[in-house]
Amino acid sequence: MGGCAMLGTVITSIMSFIGTNVDDTFVLAVWFAQVGERLKRRDIIFGQFLGFEILVLVSVLAAYGLSFLPTDQVGWLGVIPIFIGVRRWWTHRFARQIKSETEAPRRTVQAQARLETKLAHLGKWFRPQLLSVALVTISNGAGNLTVYIPLFTEYSVSELVITIIVFTIMTGVWCYIGYRIAGLPYVKTKLERYEAILIPVIFIAIGIYVLVESGVLT
Repeated sequence: MGGCAMLGTVITSIMSFIGTNVDDTFVLAVWFAQVGERLKRRDIIFGQFLGFEILVLVSVLAAYGLSFLPTDQVGWLGVIPIFIGVRRWWTHRFARQIKSETEAPRRTVQAQARLETKLAHLGKWFRPQLLSVALVTISNGAGNLTVYIPLFTEYSVSELVITIIVFTIMTGVWCYIGYRIAGLPYVKTKLERYEAILIPVIFIAIGIYVLVESGVLT
């Protein structure tokens, strides 16, 4: 591959990534704004890489006619962020209810303690937070397949390798941008103040957008 052809592939890859992942910076900012005792920065970064690389893998397989997934039905992944949003709202509501009570029932406290102990042991081997980030990344990027599959179909192996490398680098750049956005004083203040409402609404909105935009509901 000549120098001009390689440069053209790099530029096309960068433009394709930016065009299909602009909204991901905001989603990443929402994730980073929640970093704390349970959700770690590494969960977000590794989850984002895992989710996006899965999207790329599916696109490559589909481009070479090896995909066993019905790519026209991937829009149904939009139910994942909806589920996460509802779960976040319900968890906050339950926690607030327990906090407002002066004395929680002994049985409830013991059951919650046992559950937290099991989750702590499970977390040593498996990070559900990382999986949540990866699933939302896949769901939010389901529409990317309609761009990546035709693009990869026209590429040679060397062009495909260059594109995957560029996409991987850009994923790291996107994580950094999302982290910086989450650190902006205005954004951080608003998300912290209205976390109980904003974060569930944002995830539910993402899920609805994916379902509608993919056309699976029509």
